[in-house]
Amino acid sequence: MRLTSPFIPYFKRTQSQLGVSDSIFYHVSADMEDTWANGIYHNSRYGIFHLHTENGKLKIELTSKGLKTLKFRKMTVKSEKEAVMKVREWVKKTQLEVR
Repeated sequence: MRLTSPFIPYFKRTQSQLGVSDSIFYHVSADMEDTWANGIYHNSRYGIFHLHTENGKLKIELTSKGLKTLKFRKMTVKSEKEAVMKVREWVKKTQLEVR
């Protein structure tokens, strides 16, 4: 499923069921798709975020990231909307601080 999110040049949301729980993955990039070297997602300033339930709490964590991107600490969120806001903040900081 391809969605867009304001302020994120590239945003893709996928859902997976691993075992009994659902997981949501966000594939984001701080760069526009047409600027990726050789048109390859992994050549951009990308991040793959994993939203899942852990011990009854909703957690978001960065599972993979590209070069020239910032760290992201695993955190508890209250909703998917809050998780997307945290991802959006990470993209914005990456765009401003890392060139």
